[in-house]
Amino acid sequence: MRRFLTALTVLIIFAATVTAHAAEPVRIARLPIIFQCALPDDATRDALETQIQRAVHIPLNGTLQVAQYLSPAESADALSELWQKISAANKKAVLADVIRPLAAELDADIIVCPVVHRYSQNVIQTFGWYEDILLDSSVRVELIVYDRRTDDLRDKKASRMYHDAWSGLGTASYLATVCFDIAIEQTKLRELIRAIR
Repeated sequence: MRRFLTALTVLIIFAATVTAHAAEPVRIARLPIIFQCALPDDATRDALETQIQRAVHIPLNGTLQVAQYLSPAESADALSELWQKISAANKKAVLADVIRPLAAELDADIIVCPVVHRYSQNVIQTFGWYEDILLDSSVRVELIVYDRRTDDLRDKKASRMYHDAWSGLGTASYLATVCFDIAIEQTKLRELIRAIR
């Protein structure tokens, strides 16, 4: 009986692996973060890129091969070319207008396009009857997620501001991670990626 159960388990695992390999992998294009503002420091940019990368990560994809990640650099180049064409033809075009044609151009099933529109931080030293260090920070981000398989385009924005005594929770770097957490949640990006089988 024990040999039978072992053999059955091996057969089920083998069948699942063969089925996973037989299906076409989902093509995912995760664009690098587009900064339409002053660039944050390297550590902040790396942290934000890692945050988006983790949101589209599929555990065991190297083994299961359920998704194929397209080159972020090549995807960004294709986006740039399309944006120039579309914005030249329509001065009121927004970045979300380029995502569907980009998916067709790249033959991508899912496009993830993170944007930082505003990123500023100023430290102000106050003088008077008491001295204090004030922090003035402002961040605004956008996350565009497109699923070409269902023609579902989600475009969510989040912003945060801080103006008070200096605090690590008020830095622009921290506010940017909070904003992307909100945008990832609102677009349901993690759920979309987890649904890939």
